[in-house]
Amino acid sequence: MKASVCIEMIYTEYPFLDRIKIAKEQGFDAVEFWNWDNKDMPAIKKTANDVGIAIATFQSNRGGTLINPAHRESFVAGIKESLAMGVEMKTKEMFLLTDELGDDRSVKFQFPELSEKEKYQSVLEGMKLIAPLAENAGITIVLEPLNNLVDHAGYWLKNSEVGFELVRKVNSPNIRLLFDIYHQQITEGNLIERLTRNLDAIGHVHVADVPGRHQPGTGEINFPVVLAKLRDAGYKHYVGLEFEPVGPSKEAAAAALKLIKG
Repeated sequence: MKASVCIEMIYTEYPFLDRIKIAKEQGFDAVEFWNWDNKDMPAIKKTANDVGIAIATFQSNRGGTLINPAHRESFVAGIKESLAMGVEMKTKEMFLLTDELGDDRSVKFQFPELSEKEKYQSVLEGMKLIAPLAENAGITIVLEPLNNLVDHAGYWLKNSEVGFELVRKVNSPNIRLLFDIYHQQITEGNLIERLTRNLDAIGHVHVADVPGRHQPGTGEINFPVVLAKLRDAGYKHYVGLEFEPVGPSKEAAAAALKLIKG
C-alpha cells in the first residue's frame, strides 16, 4: 500500500510548502490537500518536484452540487477545469463530493424540495458525464461519502454501499470510491468487510480514528487489524492520513505511517 498525508490537516505547525518537504523526509509516497483554487499551485508543483514526492489527490469540485440537476452544466464545467489542473500537476486521482462545502466544511445547499430518488438520479447522471472526461485526462475520480452525524450535516452521500452502487452503475475504470475509515465508522461500521469485499470499487482510503478524528490509536478503531486485512486482501492504492493530530504532527504521522506500511 502507498501512503499519503493530507497537508491540509497535518503538519499545520509549519508553512504550507514546508509540509511537502516534511512528508518526503518522513517517508511518505505522496501528499494530498483539499481545494486547489485557493493555493499557489505552481509553487506546490515545484516543491513536490524538487523533493521528489507525488501529489496523490486534491478536490475536483469547483462549486455547486451533483444532487441538483440544475447545477450540472456548471458543475461539470468546474470538473473540466480541475482535471486540466490535475494533468498539469501530474496527479492520478482527484476526489469528488456530492455537495458543496463552505469554508467551515458544512454543507451549503441541501435542496429539500428534491426527493431522494431525484438526488440519486442527478448524481448518477452527473457522474456518467464526468467519467469520459476523467478517462480522457488519465485521472481517476474517487467519489467520497462523508458522515452527516458529526461533521457534515445534510451531506447527501453518507453510505458506502450507495457509493459502491453508483460507481458500479457508471462502470468506468476511472470512477472509484474514496473510503474514509473515519466517516464510515461513524455512519455504518463493519469496516473490514466493507473494505475487503469492495476492493474493485475502491481507489483511495482515508485514515482517522473515532471519536475526535485524531490519529490511529486515540479512539475505538483497531487500525493494526483493519490495515493488515486491507493489505492482505491486495489493496494497492493510497492510504491517506487525514486527521487532526493530538500532539506534534511529525510524531503522529510517523506512527500512522508505520501502520500503513506494516
